[in-house]
Amino acid sequence: MLAEPPAGMRLHTGAPEGGLPYRLFVSEEATAARPHRLLVWLHPSGSDGLGLVEPLAADFARRGFALLTLSQKDFSGWRGADANRVMLKVVPDAARVPGVDARRPVLLGFSAGAQMALELWSARPDSFGGLVLLAGAPRFSRGNESAPPTGAAYTRVPLLSLVGSGDGNGPFLWLLALGSWCEAGVPLQMRVVPGRGHEWLLVKQSEQDAVLAWLAALPPTG
Repeated sequence: MLAEPPAGMRLHTGAPEGGLPYRLFVSEEATAARPHRLLVWLHPSGSDGLGLVEPLAADFARRGFALLTLSQKDFSGWRGADANRVMLKVVPDAARVPGVDARRPVLLGFSAGAQMALELWSARPDSFGGLVLLAGAPRFSRGNESAPPTGAAYTRVPLLSLVGSGDGNGPFLWLLALGSWCEAGVPLQMRVVPGRGHEWLLVKQSEQDAVLAWLAALPPTG
């Protein structure tokens, strides 16, 4: 967790009733006329992951994104009730912060957080502007189903998956998904990170740059 926001940024904290305490990093250049899009961090099981993602807040801001993280929660995993509190309480509260565009937030999920991002997208694709999936798997909670949801709404949400080359059968599953999901119209891109297993994948600058470039190229919210 960053003790202070990076230079050129402001830190807003909130704790909406019925929601969860959160931290929101917003560039001082973001205004009501030119807001930055909301990027929501979904943590892995067993950790808030703040020490991994918050140091990237300034890089996200330079690409036009405000980073939202959760500061107090049961970080042992994700439940549907947790996700509802984030999407129905935290995100609307963050939307009231000047300079933040939360109309179709982008989800950044790591491990269990990546799986929750897929579940949210599966349930309400029109609610999101994109998904970055780190060390996730192309599966949903409906058994072990890996077939993509079908429908026009799913074809309008870009997905970027990063998986370690040593992350079990993860690379194979994502290669299969790259074929079947793209055939269904899902705009999925995949990167295999050499020499990495089931772990944080944005260690090298090259992988950080790939994610930042993908975010910067997302279609406008409107």
